[in-house]
Amino acid sequence: MENTKGRTKRSLSVIGLLLTGALLLGGCGGENAPPTAAETGASGAGAAVEQKALKVRFYDDPAGFDPASIFRIENENIAFNIYSGLTTYDSQTGKVVPDLAEKWESPDNKVWTFHLRKGVQWQGGYGELKAKDVLYSYKRILDPKTASPYQAEFNNVATIESPDDYTVVITLKKPDGNFLHQVANYHQGQIVKQEAVEKYGDQFKWHPVGTGPYALESIDPNSRIVLTRHEAYFGGAAPIPKLDFSIIKDDQTATIALQNGEVDLAMRISRQESLDQLESAGFKMNHVDNYAASLKVFNLSNRYLKDIRVRQAYAYAVDYNAIAKSISPKLQAPANSLLMDWMDGYTEDTVHYKYDPEKAKSLLKDAGYDKGIMIKQLTTSATGVTDPMQLEKEYLAKVGINLEFELVDTPTFNKRRNDGDFDTTSRLLPAVNPDTLLFSFFHPDNLAPKGLNGARYDNKDLTTKLESARAEVDKGKRTELYKEVQQIAMKDVPYLPQYTSNVYWPGKKEIGGVVINKLAQVNFHDVSWTK
Repeated sequence: MENTKGRTKRSLSVIGLLLTGALLLGGCGGENAPPTAAETGASGAGAAVEQKALKVRFYDDPAGFDPASIFRIENENIAFNIYSGLTTYDSQTGKVVPDLAEKWESPDNKVWTFHLRKGVQWQGGYGELKAKDVLYSYKRILDPKTASPYQAEFNNVATIESPDDYTVVITLKKPDGNFLHQVANYHQGQIVKQEAVEKYGDQFKWHPVGTGPYALESIDPNSRIVLTRHEAYFGGAAPIPKLDFSIIKDDQTATIALQNGEVDLAMRISRQESLDQLESAGFKMNHVDNYAASLKVFNLSNRYLKDIRVRQAYAYAVDYNAIAKSISPKLQAPANSLLMDWMDGYTEDTVHYKYDPEKAKSLLKDAGYDKGIMIKQLTTSATGVTDPMQLEKEYLAKVGINLEFELVDTPTFNKRRNDGDFDTTSRLLPAVNPDTLLFSFFHPDNLAPKGLNGARYDNKDLTTKLESARAEVDKGKRTELYKEVQQIAMKDVPYLPQYTSNVYWPGKKEIGGVVINKLAQVNFHDVSWTK
């Protein structure tokens, strides 16, 4: 297989009102370099327009930009523009396209040979990218000392070799037709510079060095992040010389900042009223729909949640459809699977937990908890208790589940969530490759704190089918195995899909090329002022 194309997220007792509201109220190709902004139409007739610095809202405290440990979409947006992978994703279609590798081939989905572009320059004067940089980056992820939560993404890798400076050969233990996703410009696939990692040590996350279109100029973790254009970027210098991110956590404050011209573009507005306000005011509503599922993570080591009947009762107790329609119809819709309906392997043929409070009560009684139980939900104080969360609490209370919220600061939230230190919490992991979601959440190799399986779920039948699906060459057989995996998972419900999420980046009308991909990321190389 060969590919050679270019580079390219109040509490009122209103449950009755919700129901009323619901009545009133979705390789193989040529050897071209990545397209420039002008070629993609980002500049178009505005090629002569002054490309001044772009002021962007950043919505939370940054947690660093080391691919080995990075998490949360806002940080991944920065990393996506600093680093490159062997492959990347077309912003419009989500298809895998070349990045640092201009082409590749694999006769058996087991031995993958990547041919690197020549002349790719590192930021910071570190010289030309070579195959040894790829080897170092991927072996660093695999090194237990790194303690990367993405180590398991490379568990199928047997060897990584470089026969010359511009060739990388990766041999897998078992065939994997989806392996190109593993080496994409996302998490473990991003290439770092060894000398920079060794220079900065555990502070590398604040001093990232990559080969992408923008480099980190400065950062104040409490207020501001500034990226400057990488003039020697192999895809051509980006139109906009500087990206100035202001940390504005509150959505309404960010809305006012956009209206007042304090920012030009808002990275994610997640408040329905703010979106309605900005749309009415004529701002461009850049968005991507149905890009990922918001999940409720049940910790199976909890005394109550280890019982499947309790988890199923929780699922039946809440009318997520009514909540989404009445509170945030622009931002959410009910979800029935971890996978999105546009993903390979998605199936509708699973258990659907339609709102049924009587069934929820019956399941709790069968589990011996007819007098009720108390469960804590870990969440971040930056988000607080949102309207949907409060309504979920009210639904649960009606069947005997007392949900209490444990609010902590963002760094503590991230650490405890990654360590699996909670009763229940939330998780949203954007992905294009279904294996990224299914292996991350279900495979025992990823049990927290080693990986993202915070539920500590381990079903041997599901694991066997999942591993077989990844190795299966026949697409029909692989799809059937994915279907069976989803059926088991939705019955066991260690993770409850609550909503499919839409992401909005409202901005000024004169900003073009803001395309939010299926990972909720924007490639700022394609963004420009158009007038």
